[in-house]
Amino acid sequence: MIVVKKEKTGKWVVTRFVKEHNHPLVVTPANSRRSVLLSQTPDEKDVKIRELTAELQRERKRSATIQEQLDMFVKDMEEHSSHLSRNIDDIVRNVREIESKRVVSSHS
Repeated sequence: MIVVKKEKTGKWVVTRFVKEHNHPLVVTPANSRRSVLLSQTPDEKDVKIRELTAELQRERKRSATIQEQLDMFVKDMEEHSSHLSRNIDDIVRNVREIESKRVVSSHS
């Protein structure tokens, strides 16, 4: 056990120190994941690292596939939008031509 106090100068000073303990010196981690990692042997940790690395690689491949599908979808949407714009432009042009022919024929 250690007892410390802060002096007026701002320094911390040990005021009492007991070397023997009547309890085991065990640090309990605040994070349960950390406690699992601390309780594992080095071999178990290596296995866990390999498992997590493999999972990460699978998720990266899956993410790349999804990104590729999304890119293709966006490209298709842009092409469709462009096609619709051309069709609308053609319709507007045709309507204007018809209207101008009506105006010309009504003046004749």
